[in-house]
Amino acid sequence: IDVAVMFVELADGGVRCSLRSKGAVNVREIAQQNGGGGHAMASGVNMKGPLEKAKKTIMDAIGKQLKN
Repeated sequence: IDVAVMFVELADGGVRCSLRSKGAVNVREIAQQNGGGGHAMASGVNMKGPLEKAKKTIMDAIGKQLKN
């Protein structure tokens, strides 16, 4: 496993996303692109819902980094 992501649906309809990496993916870049922050190997971001839209945004960004 190179990267792990946990999505939590919030009561207000938002989504909390926690990202962890072993180094193959810079999760700080992904979090910052979406208004969050953290470190290259541990970051997080709160996003607007719905959950499926947040998942697609994050997973697409991870896929781009893994292809490089």
